[in-house]
Amino acid sequence: MNCDVCDSSERFLLEAMVDADKAETTLRCYLITHERLGGVSDMDEYESLRKSQQDSMDGRDKAYTDLVKHKRVHLA
Repeated sequence: MNCDVCDSSERFLLEAMVDADKAETTLRCYLITHERLGGVSDMDEYESLRKSQQDSMDGRDKAYTDLVKHKRVHLA
């Protein structure tokens, strides 16, 4: 028996994992290419990328916990 909520949650988790990976990669590339710069605009860009990374990781974590919580319903 397939559950539409499970299917949707699993797709959402996969998308969230890809988004988190993209944000992490973008931040990592920024750090590699800007290691010697430290101007105001550099710090603004870093803070923006860091916030994006954190938001995407939070989204991934929420998607995972939502999926696990829903799957527990099937076990009850």
